[in-house]
Amino acid sequence: MGICFSAGAVIGVLGTAVHGNLWMLGETHSGFVIPWGAAVALLLCLLAQLWAGLRADSLLEPTVMGITTFTVATVAYLWPGPDQLMVPYSAEAMELLPGPTIASLIWWLGSAGITLVSMVLVKWILARDAAVARSRPTPGEGFLM
Repeated sequence: MGICFSAGAVIGVLGTAVHGNLWMLGETHSGFVIPWGAAVALLLCLLAQLWAGLRADSLLEPTVMGITTFTVATVAYLWPGPDQLMVPYSAEAMELLPGPTIASLIWWLGSAGITLVSMVLVKWILARDAAVARSRPTPGEGFLM
């Protein structure tokens, strides 16, 4: 459990560090934004939570990891002062910095959404594996002794 908590904190820091990478196609204010850093951060988050849940055969580990990641992202999102790592949403920020604002929203809200998705996937995979295990005959079953 401590490893999942620590990994969630590390993923939260790494995701916050990488989420701001983006490609801007066109002009700054009217172009198309591709927030590839946020996508990479969310993919890392999903894969780590799936690994933790399937490795432990439990929903608790990915939940702890996801809550920790979301907490770190929320602290970075709401951090006051001039040394912000994320751009909080406002009409002003959206007008001046649309790309970073969108990337910050995707990372912040996506980290919570990915936690829910990973919990559903882990539950589904564990239930599927249990059903397959129940349907397989045990060695020696079906033979008359």
